[in-house]
Amino acid sequence: MRLEQRRRIQVPLEPSLAADKGEQLQTFLARPLRPLRGLLDPARLRAAADQRYLYRSRPYAVAGWTLQPQVTLEALWDGERLTIRQLEARVEGLGEWQERLQFGLEASIWPREAGLEAEARVWAELPAAAAPLAAPVLRLALLQLLDRLERRCQRGLRRRAEAWLSRSAQAS
Repeated sequence: MRLEQRRRIQVPLEPSLAADKGEQLQTFLARPLRPLRGLLDPARLRAAADQRYLYRSRPYAVAGWTLQPQVTLEALWDGERLTIRQLEARVEGLGEWQERLQFGLEASIWPREAGLEAEARVWAELPAAAAPLAAPVLRLALLQLLDRLERRCQRGLRRRAEAWLSRSAQAS
């Protein structure tokens, strides 16, 4: 059984910085480590190989469970948008459930007129027999993951992009 959630996120930037900056925002997104450091704790993010990154999340609680995801991400810029895909995931704290569940994440970020826009899709696959017990907890976990991602877009990604635009304007 597959459970899936999506969210589209508008990330408005400071108008004085974002006005007519589509090309500069593309340059910001073209180096994936820039936006990734806004979305994820830079101290927990490591470059692994060409366009691949390892991230170990802080532990967090979901319905009485304490979970700590560790993921391998691929981040690719195609000239118009940055696409971030989870390649591998391991969630500590699931015990025997770790082998029964699969998780996924795919997100895209692109410039828009007044800032950035993002879309994220998260999912979990579980055996049908486990669905009655696990599905409610997994739905909650997926929604919490999207909530965290939205907060990180509105705070960290926004701050990182605005700081980069400000430095770019000063250098010009």
